[in-house]
Amino acid sequence: MSEFPFSAYLFWDTELTAINLEKNKTYVIERVITRGLLADFQKLITLYSRQEIADAVINSKQLDAKTAHFCSWYFNIPTTELYVSPFYR
Repeated sequence: MSEFPFSAYLFWDTELTAINLEKNKTYVIERVITRGLLADFQKLITLYSRQEIADAVINSKQLDAKTAHFCSWYFNIPTTELYVSPFYR
């Protein structure tokens, strides 16, 4: 892996060299979607397909209401398919 493509602060709890963008894609997508900057999101949509991102979002248990609504709109996912963590409501 050359240079890590996302803001390092997103993965403060993990050694960046240990993150495999393919094997850990759900983890990466979830972190970027929930905590990333616009530049991180723009990079995310170039690295992964819309379907890969949508699948990760649908399976996520870490979404706050604002992120869930944005993902619902952007990826055309019914809000009923998204889980909003009670911690973030």
